[in-house]
Amino acid sequence: MNTNTLSDELVVQWNELLTRVAELLEVPVALIMKLNGAQLGVFNKSLNSENPYEIGDSECWEQSGLYCETVIKTQCELRVPNACKDPKWDHNPDIKLGMIAYLGLPIKNVDDSVFGTVCVLDVKENSFDGKTRAMLSSLKHLFELQLRMLAEQKEQDHKEAFKEQTLMTMGLAHELNTPLGVSVTSASMLVESASRLLQALDDVPETMNEVRKQADCIGQAAAILSRNLYQIDDKIDRLKQSIVQCHNGVSTICRITDVFNSLAEVWTPSLAEQGIKLEIETDPSADILLHLKPASLVEALNHLITNAVEHAFDGVELPIIKISAKVKHQELKLRVTDNGAGVSLAHPEDIFAPFYSTKTQVAGSGLGLAHVKRIALNDLSGTVYVSRYQNGLGVVLRFPVSSSISQL
Repeated sequence: MNTNTLSDELVVQWNELLTRVAELLEVPVALIMKLNGAQLGVFNKSLNSENPYEIGDSECWEQSGLYCETVIKTQCELRVPNACKDPKWDHNPDIKLGMIAYLGLPIKNVDDSVFGTVCVLDVKENSFDGKTRAMLSSLKHLFELQLRMLAEQKEQDHKEAFKEQTLMTMGLAHELNTPLGVSVTSASMLVESASRLLQALDDVPETMNEVRKQADCIGQAAAILSRNLYQIDDKIDRLKQSIVQCHNGVSTICRITDVFNSLAEVWTPSLAEQGIKLEIETDPSADILLHLKPASLVEALNHLITNAVEHAFDGVELPIIKISAKVKHQELKLRVTDNGAGVSLAHPEDIFAPFYSTKTQVAGSGLGLAHVKRIALNDLSGTVYVSRYQNGLGVVLRFPVSSSISQL
């Protein structure tokens, strides 16, 4: 889960903490740099007067030559005692600000993606002794712990919101059932009546052609109405079943490949008719007997595939949906990606919010990806997040699994 927003109070606390660290280490600069796509920006800073950096300053980090670029790419500590004496660093952009010494460490989000870096810089040569490096390491772990706590609180808030959403949705489905049932019955009667009227008009003289034409229009409109009402009825039934099954996922021993095979058997024909290719890849680590909740897993995958089919592929010549699975440290990592249009969002995780839609001009239920979030959190005891949202959408589900003792 990527943390894109932090409370103002926490930001202030981090600034104060960095100020104390800079004072203790006797350096002019302590920073937290945050990665935001192609940009790397100053997220927090020590507030001492010697610090020339401003919160919000940012630049493209790829091929920038910045110290932090190497930390992000290597995911390791970087220590530069004196850049002016090091041919690798003597053209570093920070030298223009007089910062010739650097010590930095990566900060990771809960999902192991890169949040940014924590670093200290000095205007004089500084070897950064063991105590300094240990303090910066402790600072890194403190920030990561706070990010983890924020993520856990956010997931708990999501769970509470989904409980409220479930009650509201059940109530909505109940209220819609009666008028929808009446509408479906009326539409069926309308179709039947139009059909009988057309049959009766077959024997009427030519002067009744206009009546026959209008009766035919009534029949076509009634057929369209009936077809759409049945689709709505089916969606409401599936919605109710999805909610009822929310806490009734049954765990069983099976192979993920069996789940994928049944999924492909259902989806491949209909996707092929639309020119969409479904690719499924299972890492050897996942091709074993596992304790899974296949019904919940299939439901989540159905929602993700449906979302791609309905929203991703306008104008895409060779649409592809890819599903892959890998197990590491008793955790199943399931990735679903497409090569569609992607989404343009400041906070990609918003697509999991109930009734959220990137197509503001189109009315829709907006519940498909919200159900994926609900399944991941409540039924699979895991998490879900957006791994890619440009040049296609990538969604990752991660949840704990255990292997069967006996492998068949």
